[in-house]
Amino acid sequence: MVRFWFSLLSVRRRELASSYKEDVFNANIACYIGTDNPNRFTKVSKQNIETNDAPKLDGRNLRAEKNRKLIAEAFLKLLVDGESHPTAQMISKRSGVSTSTLFRLYEDLEAIHIAVLNDRVEQLRVYFVDVPIKLPLSERVRQLVRLRSSYYEKVSNVRRYAVARRRDSKLVDSLLSKNEKWFYSQVQRLFAAEMSELEHAADVLLGIDNITSWESWERLRTVQRLSAKRAKVVVEATLMRLLG
Repeated sequence: MVRFWFSLLSVRRRELASSYKEDVFNANIACYIGTDNPNRFTKVSKQNIETNDAPKLDGRNLRAEKNRKLIAEAFLKLLVDGESHPTAQMISKRSGVSTSTLFRLYEDLEAIHIAVLNDRVEQLRVYFVDVPIKLPLSERVRQLVRLRSSYYEKVSNVRRYAVARRRDSKLVDSLLSKNEKWFYSQVQRLFAAEMSELEHAADVLLGIDNITSWESWERLRTVQRLSAKRAKVVVEATLMRLLG
């Protein structure tokens, strides 16, 4: 009898472990879908891209998620290849996903663009961290420039596209504005001690924000044709001149 109950308990443990693993798997994948119904296939619209709901996925939704990843990869590759305005036909050809399936998954072309841009930013969220404010000024500057330059090098192809779309898309503008506001607040926190001793601190802070922006980095790399290493030296030297 004891052996029977022990065997029954072991089976139940395996069932619970399997159920837990499946739930975790579903939750991890579902964060890309954006629906509050765990059993319904959902077309992605511009309104639900940024939701954080985590539905469970059936086989149909898993196939949809696979196609979304193929579409995202194709879109990014087109940007890397220099295509400034990827069309649905281009994305379909590169991804192997038909245009009819593409528009079953997304509300329109802009929804595809927003979803991919948002996903790319999230992939690079590791660079959105504060540099310790207690470090010496030179080390704070060095770490800040290292973070920004690494981020800009990885995001530049997508950023160029986003900047070109900014005037025509409120959602793209909102996404870029969020990043820019965070970057501004970062330097505000990081150099608060130095700013407290300056007469025109607000103006200097705006200058720092400009020097450490993607637009400034893009000019150093593409117009002045500096290497990433040389561009970092220029930014660091400029910041130390302003703050030192």
